[in-house]
Amino acid sequence: MQPNILLVFPDQLRSDWVEPRATVPVRTPNAKALAERGVNFEQAWTPSPICAPARACIATGRRYDRSPVQHNNQNVPAGADTIYRRMADKGYAVSTVGKLDLLKGFMDWGADGKHMTEAGESRLADLGFTRGIDNAGKHDAIYGRERGAREPYMTYLAEIGLADVHDADFRRRDRANIPATVNEIAAGDLPLPDAYTNPDLSPLPDEAYCDNWIGRQAMNELEGLKDTGKPWFLTVNFAGPHEPLDVTERMRDRWKDVAFPEPVDGSRDPRHQMIRQNYAAMIEVIDDWLGRFLAFLDETGQRDNTLVVFASDHGEMLGDHRLWAKSIPDENSVRVPMIVAGAGVSARDRSVRTPVSLLDMAKTFLDFSGAPGEGMEGDSLRGLLEGEAEPETRLVFSGLGPWRAVTDGRFKLVAGDWRAIRPGKMQFTEFDPAGLDTVALFDLDEDPEERRDIAAAHPDIRDRLLEAIRDDMARR
Repeated sequence: MQPNILLVFPDQLRSDWVEPRATVPVRTPNAKALAERGVNFEQAWTPSPICAPARACIATGRRYDRSPVQHNNQNVPAGADTIYRRMADKGYAVSTVGKLDLLKGFMDWGADGKHMTEAGESRLADLGFTRGIDNAGKHDAIYGRERGAREPYMTYLAEIGLADVHDADFRRRDRANIPATVNEIAAGDLPLPDAYTNPDLSPLPDEAYCDNWIGRQAMNELEGLKDTGKPWFLTVNFAGPHEPLDVTERMRDRWKDVAFPEPVDGSRDPRHQMIRQNYAAMIEVIDDWLGRFLAFLDETGQRDNTLVVFASDHGEMLGDHRLWAKSIPDENSVRVPMIVAGAGVSARDRSVRTPVSLLDMAKTFLDFSGAPGEGMEGDSLRGLLEGEAEPETRLVFSGLGPWRAVTDGRFKLVAGDWRAIRPGKMQFTEFDPAGLDTVALFDLDEDPEERRDIAAAHPDIRDRLLEAIRDDMARR
C-alpha cells in the first residue's frame, strides 16, 4: 500500500534547537515524541544553506552544482523533472501549503497562491502539484507588495484590515545582513542586525500570525486530502523561525523568564537573551502545529499509513561567531533537524549518526510512493528507517556560491575563500576553481564549534575529502 507522506518543513531551524538533540531549553514535545516513534538523524545536512537552492535540490533530486537554482532569485524551470510530478504520476494527490520558495523569483503568487501565467496555466501545477497554495516568505511578502504582487497571506491580512500595520512593522525589522565580510564581522563588535534586535511585539493577534495562518491552511488541506480517495503527499512550509523575529505578546510572555546560553564566540550584547527567547517562541508555535497534525492523523485513522518527516531547509547562526542567518558552511548553518516516523518506519527511538542529506528525502519519498528514482541523486533512507545497520562510511555535500563542503560524519572539509565575502552576497558569488586551494579541515567530534583548522596536521584526510569535492564538482 502506498503511504501518505507529510513533510513538516520550517524555515531556518537549527538542529540543536529541536528535541531530542536540543542543547538549549526549548520546548518541542511533539518533535521529541515523533523521534521516539521513529528515527532522528543527528547529522543531516542541507545541500545548500539558503532557501530556494535547498528546496530546489529536494524538488529536482539534484545536488547544488547540478540544480537549476543557484540563488534565491531563480526559479525551478517550467517542465522540470520533479519528485512531485513523479509522485503525481503514481496516483498521488500532491499538495503544498506555506512558503514553497520554488517559484519566488517570479513574484506572481496571486491571491490564490497558484502562480497563474497570462496563458491561464498554473506554475504550481507545472511543478507536479495537483492542489495546494504557495505564499511568499516573510520578506518577499513585503517586497512583493511594493511591486503590486498579490499573495495569499497578505491578501488575508488585507481582508481583516491588518496588512498596512504588518507592512509597517516589518519595515522596521528589515535588515538581516551586516554589510561586512565574514572576516570583518568575526573580528569586531559590529551592530547586531535589526531583523533580530527589534524589541517590538508584532501588532498582529495570534490568530493572524503568519505561522498560525499557515497551520490553519495545512489543517484545511489535510481535511481535503483525506477525502480524495488517493494516497497523498503534503509539504507544510512554515515561514518561521526565519528572521525577522517578530513574536506576539502571548509568544513572548511564555519565554520572558527562560535563560539561554550565550552565543558561541559571540558578542556580549544583553539583547542576545531576548533574541534567543523570541527564536524559541517561534519554534514552539511550529511544534504545537506539528502536534495538531499528528492528532488529526490519529483522529482520522491515518496514523499507521502516513510517513511523517520533520526537517528544515537550513540552519541559523543566531549570533554564534558573531554571525547571523545562514549562507556559510558552519555546522549551525548547514546542519538541520531530520526526524522520520510513521508508515514503513519499524525502527523506534533510534538515533542515526551516519551523515545524511535533505537530498536523500527526495529518493526516500519516491521509494515509499513507488515512483521511479532513476536520475535522481541521493539515497533512499528506507533501510535505516527499517533498522538496517549504519554504513561504515558515507559522504554528504553542501555548497553555495564561493564555497563547497563535505563531511564523513567526523571530519569536515570546507573549500573556497568565502570568509572574504559578505554573507548577504554569498549566494551571488560564483565559485572560483582557485578556491580549491583554500581549504579548512575540522574534527567535529573533538571540535564541534569548528575553532581549529587541522588541515596541515592531517594531509591524508584533507586530500581524501578534497578529492571528493573535486569529483563531485566535475559532474556539473
